[in-house]
Amino acid sequence: MTMGLEISAQGASAEPARRHPIIDSDVHNQTFPGDPTLAAHLPARWLDYLRLMGVRNHGGGGLTPQQKPFAARLDSMPPGGGMPGSDPELAREQHLDRYGIDAAILNNIFGVSMAAGGPPAEFSLALARAYNEWTRERWLGSDPRWYSSIVLPVEQPAAAAAELARCREADSRFVQALIATQTQDPIGNQKYWPILEAAEHHDIPLAFHISSCRWSEGTGSGQFSYYYENHVDIMAHAFSIVSSLIFQGVFERFPRLKVVLVELGWTWAVPYAWRLDATWRVLHNEVPMLTQRPSEYMRDHFWYTSQPIEEPEDPRWFTDVWGLFERQGFADKLMFSSDYPHWDFDSPDEALPAWVSEDFRRRLFSANATSLYGIPIPTGPLAAPARA
Repeated sequence: MTMGLEISAQGASAEPARRHPIIDSDVHNQTFPGDPTLAAHLPARWLDYLRLMGVRNHGGGGLTPQQKPFAARLDSMPPGGGMPGSDPELAREQHLDRYGIDAAILNNIFGVSMAAGGPPAEFSLALARAYNEWTRERWLGSDPRWYSSIVLPVEQPAAAAAELARCREADSRFVQALIATQTQDPIGNQKYWPILEAAEHHDIPLAFHISSCRWSEGTGSGQFSYYYENHVDIMAHAFSIVSSLIFQGVFERFPRLKVVLVELGWTWAVPYAWRLDATWRVLHNEVPMLTQRPSEYMRDHFWYTSQPIEEPEDPRWFTDVWGLFERQGFADKLMFSSDYPHWDFDSPDEALPAWVSEDFRRRLFSANATSLYGIPIPTGPLAAPARA
């Protein structure tokens, strides 16, 4: 046994004796604003505006190549056209059925980018609502295994709080609220507290996912030059989110607030917790409202998703990294995510070293997520996943 992970007596080639239920905490559904199935949910005024002016939300340095169109697997492009992630039946066939996924949370990062600011405020809100209704009708209505995040117009906090409440009351399978990692002000700023209050009141997590918007500079010093930089540096966005929420006293004001950091890594969390604690010991007089160490707020309020999972040169080093995470008290905070339909997605078959313990698999694949989201998981015999 190494740091709580058992090494199989049969070696790295051993397979788990039993497939665990799987909750996928990050699947992307998305479509263009002009898609007729989305446009049907836009008021006539804003549909006319879209046709005349388009969506003007991106700024701050332009675009970079994404390896594949929309950074997606080529086979995820719908045969009838449209973006990867726009066809729920194709996603069901390629992902839910193929891998035996019992539940999957949809994160519409394209919609979040569209609604993050740039167009007229009323148009941003109309787009957010249209994306949410498109998801509810086209996705949640197509298969009971789909769950979803709520797209929010984050720079309009009062309207965003109202949209969160509307969606949550309309369908309980809206299980979290989604915000881009870049906001006009640090997310702990009191400007955004109506959103945080609404998330706590409706008992759903607030999720942050890397995405582009007009506030995005890519890095702390401007836009990156290469997709390589973009791909490996995304976890840096998490640092400011964590510190802002903690040091602005958010968790003192909203003690039941839960935060999910999606596709932002997790191996950085322990050393960053150490750094926060060390700095707090010196500068705690600046933030006298805090009643816990920063690492304790991280332990109690933050969850993480697995993709992109670390792949060390020696796969057994993974157990050492996990050991630190576990001993810091974060073991129940890591959830499986595939990142489907992106080209670098992780299938549940290959996401983990073969020798990790069955208890770790159980927690990662379903127990931690069902505890956070309240998503029921099968208790009887598990159906075998389909295979091509």
